[in-house]
Amino acid sequence: MMRSRSRALIAAMASLTVLLLAGCVGIPSSGPVEKGDALSTTDEIDIIFQPSGPGVDESQEDILNGFIRAALNPLNNFAVARSFLSKSFSDDWKPDAGVTIDQSGRSTQAVSETSIDLKVSPIATVDADGEYSTVPAAAPVTRSYTFVQEDGQWRINTAPDGIVMLATEFAEVYNSYPLYFFDPSYQRLVPDVRWFPRVASNTGTRIARALINGPSAWLDGAVVTAFPEGTGVTSVPVDAGLASVDLSGPVLDSSEATLERMQVQLRASLLTLSGVSTVRLTVDSTEVPLATSGDAAPITSPRVDSRALVLRSGQFGFFTGSSLTPIEGISDDVASLAATSIAFSDSVPGLQLAAVGTAAGVYAAAPSSTPGLVDDRPGLIEPSLDPEGFVWTVPRGSPLDVRVAAGGRTPSSFTATWDGASEIVSLDVSRDGARVLAFLTMDGEPRLVVASVIRDKDGTPTGLGEPVDLAEGPGTAVDATWVDSLSVASATLTASGDNAIVQQQIGGTTTQLADASDVVSLVGSNDVVGLRVLASDGTILQQSANTWQVRAADVALLATQY
Repeated sequence: MMRSRSRALIAAMASLTVLLLAGCVGIPSSGPVEKGDALSTTDEIDIIFQPSGPGVDESQEDILNGFIRAALNPLNNFAVARSFLSKSFSDDWKPDAGVTIDQSGRSTQAVSETSIDLKVSPIATVDADGEYSTVPAAAPVTRSYTFVQEDGQWRINTAPDGIVMLATEFAEVYNSYPLYFFDPSYQRLVPDVRWFPRVASNTGTRIARALINGPSAWLDGAVVTAFPEGTGVTSVPVDAGLASVDLSGPVLDSSEATLERMQVQLRASLLTLSGVSTVRLTVDSTEVPLATSGDAAPITSPRVDSRALVLRSGQFGFFTGSSLTPIEGISDDVASLAATSIAFSDSVPGLQLAAVGTAAGVYAAAPSSTPGLVDDRPGLIEPSLDPEGFVWTVPRGSPLDVRVAAGGRTPSSFTATWDGASEIVSLDVSRDGARVLAFLTMDGEPRLVVASVIRDKDGTPTGLGEPVDLAEGPGTAVDATWVDSLSVASATLTASGDNAIVQQQIGGTTTQLADASDVVSLVGSNDVVGLRVLASDGTILQQSANTWQVRAADVALLATQY
């Protein structure tokens, strides 16, 4: 994903979300990715577009406009759109090559008697593997088309591969689908969001091909795949809920464990399609019988306790209504430390761990042990935790100086990759441990980024991949958090004194949430409904009907759960 500094992009995608809230079927821009619609079902075509073919004696511009509209319907291999093309060119056009998403304001210009240029202002693109990328504000892009007469009627004889559509049209035609790759330990699955047409008959095939082609470049080094290089897939037919994936290439030489992992990746990725309940793996049309190895299934979407975890009236624990439930072996130690920030994790089997920020530094607290100081550098921001049991710390004024520490291991440090940042406001490791979210200040402006986490063979973090820029609101950076495994949220303080809160799908679109006031921290749970705001007056706010409602009061600190 490329960075777009234009606030117009956020506004455009916010308006797209309004359409979805009004009942349009399309981008799942909040909460976990929803299942897509049934494959190749004609009874749902009315929710997209049912364009007509070319009329009699239409002009070149009419043919061009009709072709662009018809390309919004992917059914039957874009059959209606191909009817606008010449016989010699119809099979050569490759609509699956990608999508250019633009705003209104297109213009056409006749270049010659048989050619027209179309100018569009792209805000995002989707490539052949479904990767969504925002486009920085730039001059319009020109797409050139030539025409020829067949039987006295104009037809398009050359056109760019791929299709072009408005953001509102994209919302109705395309869905996001997470592809799943393993973390290096093969214990967790990491999502990599891609975009494909919702009702195309080949959506399952495109998902399988993109999965086999591997992860997005920014995840290289942080995730692994079971599919050996050279693996191929022809099609993924779906019958009575069964998606059959026929692979070719070197997969027959793979071990049983590797074949099982291939099936795990395929199942997790293809089950996001509505109508798919089972995935069968075949190689050269022969079903691969897979014995269960007995290994625990990898975690796909790690979840945390849905209750708010707070420090309130000198006590630490899960808060519900008016009662607070302490965490045995943890709460008393946390309450005794004069905490300024708290992170908590019980994702490591047999280990509960709290990282507690104080004026003296960050402490690690675990049951049956005395809290230990893991970083005494001044000016540390709220610590983060990862599923390998590491405490992550970094000073606000030294955003490149990341330190990691875990029980029984020697603390280590590395330099972050967000060069040029003058300050870091928050650092949050994803619950799969493969990605990190950082909210920075750069050149006086907020900068929200995500980067991959590189680890050595023992699981120790040793560095980060190149940061990928996300969207954030205007003003001054306040806080950011993971909403779920697929999206993040950030809060900024605007010039008007309000807090703008923006949700960003990793590998997808942005959503402008309701503004709030006096935000101190932002903490995610398991979905956007569970997103919480701690205000300066000690109230906890959650969204309801697109406004923030008070859920608790007199809270000193709101802990982040991992």
